[in-house]
Amino acid sequence: MPRNIYDDILSDARVKLTELFKDNFRQQGFFGEKWVATKASKTNKRGRGSILIVTGAMRRSIRSMIRGMAVVFTSDRPYTALHNEGGNFAVTVRSHSRTSKKTGNTYTVRSHSRQMNMPQRQFIGDHEKVQQALGDIVFKRLQEFSQRLADDFNRH
Repeated sequence: MPRNIYDDILSDARVKLTELFKDNFRQQGFFGEKWVATKASKTNKRGRGSILIVTGAMRRSIRSMIRGMAVVFTSDRPYTALHNEGGNFAVTVRSHSRTSKKTGNTYTVRSHSRQMNMPQRQFIGDHEKVQQALGDIVFKRLQEFSQRLADDFNRH
């Protein structure tokens, strides 16, 4: 097969998958599987709205590119992988001052670490809908290719 059919398939896949993954943000879930809701305290601070969209920086940072025979998705935001995969990790809390509610005295809280549990809120990854979209793209492009071959054969 000529190289351009691969390029066409990869290009179509890149566009379609980017569209599907960004739709996951709008639907607040991974292809119909709703994300774990944020804690009530977080909701009160931000008000109502999307779970992973405060400024939209993470959604805008998602980039797709074709490398070899694959479509690769990247982000320059360090927290994108944490949200997509979830997990436990340690966060260092810097030293800071705090005022006691009882006495009104100010004291210094030393630097320490805190365990954080980030629930998985996947928006990029493999899913049966991704496989279906890829299958549709390949089928469509192969049909077009075979039609071109038949047209070329009939012309000569």
